[in-house]
Amino acid sequence: MKKILLGFILLVGLGVLLLWPSTPPVIRLHILAHSNSEIDQALKYRVRDEIICLLQKELGDLQDLGEARETVVNQLPNLMTKARECVAQEGFNYSVDAFYGWFHFPKKSYDSIFLPAGRYEALRLVLGEGRGENWWCMLFPPLCFVNGEQSLCLEIEEKAGLEEIQIKPALKIVEVFKDVLNK
Repeated sequence: MKKILLGFILLVGLGVLLLWPSTPPVIRLHILAHSNSEIDQALKYRVRDEIICLLQKELGDLQDLGEARETVVNQLPNLMTKARECVAQEGFNYSVDAFYGWFHFPKKSYDSIFLPAGRYEALRLVLGEGRGENWWCMLFPPLCFVNGEQSLCLEIEEKAGLEEIQIKPALKIVEVFKDVLNK
């Protein structure tokens, strides 16, 4: 009976371990341009600066992922309005859609921080058809805001020599049972 119970607990623990997210707990900002034309790419960066300026005020001092998530979700209407105003001020009539959820991202390095490919929580803004090159940064912890009041965002290409850090989630109960089984 003990072996059956132990097997069941290990099976449940393994299932939880396999379903556990393997990406770091961050919130990313992802902006997709209407097209790859120079003017659409410039518009993407203009929208980026407006959104970061707005969110910098809201997220600047937060230390908790849950609070950051709640803040971004609550700001979605304001973010869409700001992005639409920015697009209109630049003379375009593109639609702007904002989504908050889990999206797939390729691997990316930000200075000395490496994010593996995977699904991340993100605020995604789609300008027009959203078929142009995209841009992203980390809203939380805030790596989009590196120069105080300036909307300077890190756009660092992947650097050679950075090692990929494998994140391996673990549950203490699974480790205890593994130790018991190995004895």
